[in-house]
Amino acid sequence: MLDDFDTHKAITEASERHEHAVEGGAGTHAAKPHARWVPLAAALLAVIAAIASLLSNKSGTEAMSLKNQAIFLRTEAADSYSFYESKSIKEHLYEALQDANPTMPASTHAKLATVANREKTEKAPILEKARAQEEQAKTASERSERYAHAHEVMEGGVTLFEVAIAIVSIAALTSSAFLIYFAAAAAAGGLVVVLYGLGLQ
Repeated sequence: MLDDFDTHKAITEASERHEHAVEGGAGTHAAKPHARWVPLAAALLAVIAAIASLLSNKSGTEAMSLKNQAIFLRTEAADSYSFYESKSIKEHLYEALQDANPTMPASTHAKLATVANREKTEKAPILEKARAQEEQAKTASERSERYAHAHEVMEGGVTLFEVAIAIVSIAALTSSAFLIYFAAAAAAGGLVVVLYGLGLQ
């Protein structure tokens, strides 16, 4: 059986059938009216899907980066609050030493008061810094959640584009107008979803 197979002839016949379908010979133009532009549409959808996937991945990367930034800022805020607490403890300790020893020399009392006042003065900006870091961490966390949500939404859009590509490929084989309209609807839905995801960032 294999000895009877003519490769050259098979390739020639396949090539003729393809040209006949594309150029509309022998009545196949009515059967496959979309043969010319369907492959182009599939290629265009593939490019759009790739761009949408790139945007989605970029959003996901930004979400991770902002989440890491939020964690770092929370750690920095915790360190600042700890430093503030240590300053407060020192301030109260020196004040307590003054109150507990009313008979101490005036010079020692003055030194303790000076140290207590210095600790009190130095701790105020530390508290402001801690609060600012905490607020920055909150903002970064909220932005991270927005980008993560946008990433999830845009992934849905990419999936719709991939579905549209598959349906267009099937439509090229079956010449089904319904499938072509369905693919167009899926592509339009994918575009809307991706644009919506971009707006969430």
